[in-house]
Amino acid sequence: MTVAGIALAGTAGTGSHSLRPGDTLSQVAANHGVSVAELAEANGIKDPNRVPAGMELKIPGRAEKPAEAKRPKGARDRAKAPDAGAGGTGGDPVARPGDAGSGEARVHTVAPGDSLSAIAARYGVTVRTLAEANGISDVHRIVVGQRLAVPGTGVGPADPPPPDRPGGVDVSRLPALLRSSPERMALIPSFQRWAEASKVPTDLLMATTWLESGWQDDVVSSAGAVGVGQLMPDTAKWISQTLLRTPLNPKDADDNIRMSAAFLRWLLDRTGGDHATALAGYYQGLGAVQSVGVFPSTRVYVADVLAFRDRYF
Repeated sequence: MTVAGIALAGTAGTGSHSLRPGDTLSQVAANHGVSVAELAEANGIKDPNRVPAGMELKIPGRAEKPAEAKRPKGARDRAKAPDAGAGGTGGDPVARPGDAGSGEARVHTVAPGDSLSAIAARYGVTVRTLAEANGISDVHRIVVGQRLAVPGTGVGPADPPPPDRPGGVDVSRLPALLRSSPERMALIPSFQRWAEASKVPTDLLMATTWLESGWQDDVVSSAGAVGVGQLMPDTAKWISQTLLRTPLNPKDADDNIRMSAAFLRWLLDRTGGDHATALAGYYQGLGAVQSVGVFPSTRVYVADVLAFRDRYF
């Protein structure tokens, strides 16, 4: 959505930014963790493609802390299926003798300052896997001294990677809003796992889903697109049943990332590995791209994803 321009020259305290030539409405929305629709609504913008330079843009929810900020209803209204023409704390785990080195589970004792997401990232498992293994219904509530069974190889935790490169990712490049959210940072192993499984570039998968949802698993768009990769229900069903042939839940972050990676692989295979055309198919639908060409709004979306990839991931 090209506008006369948006400069990120304001401060978080002002809750506003002045428009300048050269940026996009979708870019400023992603940088501040809001949707394009929310940004347009907060500023009375009826046509996101026509915004005058010099306009003072209000950023909704900027008075809140980043990790608690209001989450968007959905950054995108799809990705469509190929044939659509578009594309609680739990009790201590029952630890059997030898669990800490049996090859079935490890045990981690919760220390002050620990979070479930940080523990999951340290051991290379997902938050969902860790929560399910310990009967935890509220992933935001764990107790100091609680013993957590960590599914895995039975060896101790890996030596923690350098603080600026968890899992080999250069944190210094990541968007500030992402770095401030441990829950979202804990998704990095999922991105790496499923990108490798589907043989898609990890940075491309990360950038696409960052623009789509800001890596938030509870985002639902006005059209019903769900989760981290903003997959339409029919698309998620097709990917799960036909492409991967395994039951998956698009409302679960790890499953959604897996499906998004598989969908990107499918698109890359059908576009000769061309990233731009594959992204156009993700946004607009490959059928529509092939039959009527790439829409102007799709070109902006593709440019934004590639810019985010090069700048942040």
